[in-house]
Amino acid sequence: MSGGHWNHCGGRIARDMERISNDEDARTYWPVTCALFGAIGEALREAEHQMDWALSGDTLPEDVSDAAMTAAILDVLNAVLKAAPDAWFPRGKWATIQTILERATKPGQSPP
Repeated sequence: MSGGHWNHCGGRIARDMERISNDEDARTYWPVTCALFGAIGEALREAEHQMDWALSGDTLPEDVSDAAMTAAILDVLNAVLKAAPDAWFPRGKWATIQTILERATKPGQSPP
């Protein structure tokens, strides 16, 4: 389908998130939140694209799997965790991220 299931809104989502992230007035008051918007925009765009592709084409139901959904969630979660301040992670941010990725993926499956 040429227009996509949601009219290709993923690009708009990513652009709007980036615009909020770079807004000087907002960054003055909410620097961490603005960083978060910038970090997750692309992950949300990619998740929307994969869902839109499946719904708009002939890829259902084979392409809808727990692994695909887990990968999309982990991409967004990974972006959120990376945007969060290091001080929030007393045992280390990267150790926390690695632990989450390891626990969320099945044995023999590499993290996204």
